Amino acid sequence: MEIAERTQLIDVRYLGRPGSIAACLIETDDGFVIIDPGPANCVPALEQALAAQGVSLDDLRAVLLTHIHLDHAGATGTLARRNPSLRIHVHESGARHLVDPTNLLASALRIYGDRLDPLFGEFLPVPAGQIHGLAGGESLILGDRTIRVAYAPGHARHHVAYLDERSGTLFMGDTAGERFAPATHVLPVTPPPDIDLELWKDTFSRVREWHAESVFITHFGTFSDVVPHLDAIEANLVDWSDRVRRSLDEPGSDEERAARFEQEIHAQLRQLLQPPVVNDYTAGGGVRDSWFGLARYWRKRLS
Repeated sequence: MEIAERTQLIDVRYLGRPGSIAACLIETDDGFVIIDPGPANCVPALEQALAAQGVSLDDLRAVLLTHIHLDHAGATGTLARRNPSLRIHVHESGARHLVDPTNLLASALRIYGDRLDPLFGEFLPVPAGQIHGLAGGESLILGDRTIRVAYAPGHARHHVAYLDERSGTLFMGDTAGERFAPATHVLPVTPPPDIDLELWKDTFSRVREWHAESVFITHFGTFSDVVPHLDAIEANLVDWSDRVRRSLDEPGSDEERAARFEQEIHAQLRQLLQPPVVNDYTAGGGVRDSWFGLARYWRKRLS
């Protein structure tokens, strides 16, 4: 689906489901750039979608990663192995985890357990020579496109945002939450271990200065109401943070607190949303995982 000039949304059909994970393909006069290619188990669907556009993996010149979580970056090592000339742009603190994903996978294993491989597939390392580390503040010249880079922590310490100057499209990975058309509600997903609400607020201020024309988020799609969207996720982050902070004083185990939080949020979503879209927001356990991310944030601050 074309979302801007020579810019295509690629649905990688995560676990066979449409409308769950979106990559973005940008055409330049020096080949193609892909932003957040998705998890490794989606490479066949990604390759099929590219072929429908007349594009092969050999035509890719660069991968731009907003961050290295497996649902965004898991395919990167596979793509790098298939195309040794591919250049991988990623925040400098995430780069080492692409070269040696041992710690990244250990962290993911603590969250997902034996669901890890079925959910994401094999995470292959990326050769160090193919990686370009970013700090934020750069302008990447990719053929005839200029892509601006901002450091964008909050959801993850290794997160960046990109602005395609030609189309005015802002690529925010997970720092702009999750949203599924036609709904306007924004889900502020906050999985462990890097949630930092103060840094996240700074990120919102930074990207607002770009005055983007649309915002592209991995889960799922592109939206033109940029300012209301950012307003919504900021407000919902405050709400979720307050709920989790209060829950820490409630009786029960963390598993029980997380389950109650998930029930509360799912009940709220059923009130706010039309039935056909509720499952898009509740599938995958993101709300439950978000309790643990915010609980870790609060316990660090209050200790």
